[in-house]
Amino acid sequence: MKIRPRLVWTALAIAVALGALWQFVPLADASARLGALPAAAPGIRSENMELTPAEQQIFARTNVVKRIASVDGQPVVLTVIDGTRNRHAIHDPRFCFQGAGWTVKNSDTVPVEHGEATRLKLEKSGETAEAVFWFTDGEHQFNSPYTYWMRTTLRRLTFGRSGGEPVLVILTTGGSPSADWDRLLHAWSDLQAL
Repeated sequence: MKIRPRLVWTALAIAVALGALWQFVPLADASARLGALPAAAPGIRSENMELTPAEQQIFARTNVVKRIASVDGQPVVLTVIDGTRNRHAIHDPRFCFQGAGWTVKNSDTVPVEHGEATRLKLEKSGETAEAVFWFTDGEHQFNSPYTYWMRTTLRRLTFGRSGGEPVLVILTTGGSPSADWDRLLHAWSDLQAL
């Protein structure tokens, strides 16, 4: 099949024009949703944590909430990342854990209020941990980094009209026994509303 040069040049011109236009049309971020997440609720206490220097570098130009929390007595670390201004800061959390020296021993899905999350069982130097992560745009929850990429791309193509910015939600807990994720996620209903 022969592609006409005029068609290629037209498509290239449209792509360049859209690329230039996207730079001047700011997209609404998810900061209002992140800011609405209360630090305390019945059965939940949390306090903000400082980002490490490495996290500050990775999450440059992003909105991040990082908290240590107790949910019905279960300790957990919450990290929520809004990559509206820096999509490269968001990727499959498995890569981050592996880059930090953790081995993913098991991965399965966990139902959440409006979709599904991924649960990871992790091990490093005889230490164990668990993590649950999902992406959410305020209406849908999904565990696929590919779906995240598709939704953020569509959002940029439509100048934000396709929906809210997906954020990445990560919960981590260490040690044994395993966390009761169903109970924890049910108890933290404000987190489900992100």
